[in-house]
Amino acid sequence: MATRGSSRQLVLGQLVGQVALVAAIPFLTRLLPAGEMGAYQAGFSIALVLQPLATLRRELLIPVSRAADTRRQRRVAVVFAGACTAVLAAAGLVLHLVSLRHAADVLLATALILFSTALMTVENAYLIRQGALSRLAARNLLAGSVAAVLQVLVALAVPTAAAVAGALLLGRGVATAVTVVRRSVDEAHDEAGARRSQRAVSAILSAMVANASSQAVVIGSFVVLGPVASATVGVGQRIGGAPTTLVGQALSQVALGSAAPLIRGRRPGLAPLLRRQTLRTAAVAAVTAAGLMVGAPLLAVPVLGAGWEEAGIVTAVFAIPLSLQLVALPVTTLLIPLGYERQLLGLQCGRLALILGTLALASAVTGDLVAACVATSIAWTLAYVPILWMSFAAARAHDRAAMSDAVEPVPSETR
Repeated sequence: MATRGSSRQLVLGQLVGQVALVAAIPFLTRLLPAGEMGAYQAGFSIALVLQPLATLRRELLIPVSRAADTRRQRRVAVVFAGACTAVLAAAGLVLHLVSLRHAADVLLATALILFSTALMTVENAYLIRQGALSRLAARNLLAGSVAAVLQVLVALAVPTAAAVAGALLLGRGVATAVTVVRRSVDEAHDEAGARRSQRAVSAILSAMVANASSQAVVIGSFVVLGPVASATVGVGQRIGGAPTTLVGQALSQVALGSAAPLIRGRRPGLAPLLRRQTLRTAAVAAVTAAGLMVGAPLLAVPVLGAGWEEAGIVTAVFAIPLSLQLVALPVTTLLIPLGYERQLLGLQCGRLALILGTLALASAVTGDLVAACVATSIAWTLAYVPILWMSFAAARAHDRAAMSDAVEPVPSETR
């Protein structure tokens, strides 16, 4: 179980690393042409949608599995992510040869960002399984810091979306290599692990749908309005989602690290753990949302440069749902190891339908991007309610089952 000290290390490491990446954005908005920045943001969004497929969601099964083939699970995920990357890169090169430059740039950036994200996700899960949380904290710090420096240096020399995405991959790859753990895991195979593997498809689809919900506006604006509009919306969402980016991954790692022993050992206490965590993150989310709504429109131009005024407005519009991810991410992460993949998939599909339907209807009625974003933001916020309810219901069900197992009477011996 994650101790308070290791939890602080994880949050601090993630905070420093992600602050570095966020601090690089004002440099990139000035160094990259708007079209290249739009291609990079679209590629980033597509990579986030595809990441659950690329890793086969092994990152949620590795920490809680008792399977003796944990190394094999890790290897399969990395190899499959590499195959997905190769397919995207090849498609990008083909589009480049037929002079579809913008689409080619997006696919090449997507390929590089996808592999960097998938690699970090799987390797981080392996560190959680090994209990190497101090090493994980160091990796979070190094990955963000090294990648941020490399992105700025590369943008100075080669101001293209693919080059900046390649710098992200290189930085994360270096951080992963210097913090890798080679200790093997040797535990007996259990039925729970087999059952979870059989339901991996639902877990993959639910995560892809969830990421598609949050990235739909960025990708849609690229398709409908072009790379410049995508850059505006993408940068606005990156800034609005910065607090979640800063500590969200660390909070999810802390939650999974704390809950994994309870889930593996079928011990009660999961619901109180989630309750305490949710109260803390909700307070942080409320303060964060208020700060973004007030500060983003005022600071957009001073921070990002001239011409980025609308990005500040978009940041303020999406402040509430993006801040609520601080609450939702650590909680919903546990639905997969608890075996609620199919229920989560249904909820995520409903969430995507609500967001896309609202976006389409508001766009058709108002014809204004900002007004459509306001309506979408409201729908996005409401969509969190059933998902959070399901998470706590699953935790309570786990605790009831664990307590029932603990008090089950032992049959008396026959005389």
